[in-house]
Amino acid sequence: MFRILIPVDFSEGSTKACHYALQLAAGVPGAKLLLLHCFQDYLADADVMPASAAGLSPSEQIAERVLHRNEYEAQEQLEALYQDLQRQVRSLGNNLHIDRAFIHGLPEEEILEQIERFHPALVVMSTKGESSIGRAVFGTVSTKVIEDTNVPVLTVPNQYDGAKPSKVLYATDFGKTDVADIDRIRQLLQHLQPMFYCVHISDDPEEDREKLLTLQQNLQQGAAEHNIRYALLEGSDVAESLQDFARSEGIDLLALTTRERNTLDSLFSPSLAKKMVLHAPLPVLVFHSRA
Repeated sequence: MFRILIPVDFSEGSTKACHYALQLAAGVPGAKLLLLHCFQDYLADADVMPASAAGLSPSEQIAERVLHRNEYEAQEQLEALYQDLQRQVRSLGNNLHIDRAFIHGLPEEEILEQIERFHPALVVMSTKGESSIGRAVFGTVSTKVIEDTNVPVLTVPNQYDGAKPSKVLYATDFGKTDVADIDRIRQLLQHLQPMFYCVHISDDPEEDREKLLTLQQNLQQGAAEHNIRYALLEGSDVAESLQDFARSEGIDLLALTTRERNTLDSLFSPSLAKKMVLHAPLPVLVFHSRA
């Protein structure tokens, strides 16, 4: 079953991430989306709620209602988002199943717990993009999710208004797991039948041309290769060269791989992947290589 977990905070960005996930899952028989809101109210958590309000005075009852108003509002917002997505599913005549979960706790902990319970194929999260680097994917929550789960994480920039991916760019560094990594992406997105672009930014075109040819031959051995194109580009700034290529070819999803667990900072900072995630105006798919 194709399952997508979507952490939401009711911002415009997370609503866009929900709509994007809806498009990803549409057309997959039995697909399921889970909206997850992790609620933490420091004021409410400071006091233990009584099991019953029966023994409270009128003023205490008013205070309790005020104290937990944020929680009630968050529950209402989650329900409103759920109902809105349900209406969209019905209008499309789709059999997509949507559910929601309201959980108390720290998002960076509860998202990981829910991944273990829900077993999603993909986690879709919104990011603030370059307008707010501190809240982007390398913020506390998203960093921990990316570091601590083997499940692919797809981040959707707050400003992105595009549709489901039809052209996917995979930036290769000619790692030993490239063939397996590309195959994983193709399996994850196979119902969308996108075109894949395997791209390398070269500082030694002659040597890298041979490596790219070897990668192409290895991919041809494993599966039909008609929907993969290859490009060897030259440029002093790798991130800029990739973004130029993405614009010229109409790329609508960037795919990046981490080679080791728990080394996100050393791999991404100040590397290509970090630049692309923080500044690319496109969704970015990040997953751990199974080396």
